[in-house]
Amino acid sequence: MPKLTDRQVEVLKWIGQGCPPRDWPDQTHKNTARALASRGLARVGRKNKVWTAGITEAGEFYLSHGHPMPRPEPPETGTAALPAQPPALARREEPAPESTARQMRRVAARKKSTAVKQVQRTIKETYLRYKVVVTRVQVTERFVRATSEEDAAEKIQAELERPYGYLGSWKTTMSEVDVVEAEQTTVIGPTHLSADGPLLLSIRDAAKALGISYSTLYQMTNQGDIEWVAIGNRKFISREILMDFIKANTHKGYYVAR
Repeated sequence: MPKLTDRQVEVLKWIGQGCPPRDWPDQTHKNTARALASRGLARVGRKNKVWTAGITEAGEFYLSHGHPMPRPEPPETGTAALPAQPPALARREEPAPESTARQMRRVAARKKSTAVKQVQRTIKETYLRYKVVVTRVQVTERFVRATSEEDAAEKIQAELERPYGYLGSWKTTMSEVDVVEAEQTTVIGPTHLSADGPLLLSIRDAAKALGISYSTLYQMTNQGDIEWVAIGNRKFISREILMDFIKANTHKGYYVAR
């Protein structure tokens, strides 16, 4: 520890005297007291919005001797044997080998059961993808030059019908959120098409056979990406169309999406 300055010694003596009333200019003695506290020579605190300070044993030693308190020397490390423990205490602290083995087996079984529970919890977690429809009612104001109310309304309507029509800042007055559809996002494994199965597959069964989701295949039928058979109000896909679709979309090497 470096030697204290005259200012620090003066403040330390003042703290050792019990902090009697004294006029310190600009309250700089508080900063000096904090520096002394960081060296372990004083204690600084605030209780009930009142600043307090006290001297420590190291601070009293410094005032008495003029230098910091010497640090205690670390114990010498040698080959001296540690005092032997009483036999009874040794028997109490060192369990028998058989009891130790039983404790280790209990800990291992507890860890294994915890790991199995965590794996089961992970397997049961299934995330879904939700289709959400948001409806908002917005209000804005716009000034327009027109000959009548009908003319003003027609001008605003024409501006709204333009692509990216913008009338100014909008204020949302009401909003509604509705979940209209949910589908599982986990990958569905392909289903083997047996030779003695039906000739037509529903959209759901065909999607399972292809390993894709129902909504993806349904959208493909609407876009004309795959042929389908209409029976009543339902859509079906034949086995031959599925095999032809797979063959037509099978590629080798580098592929550039159209």
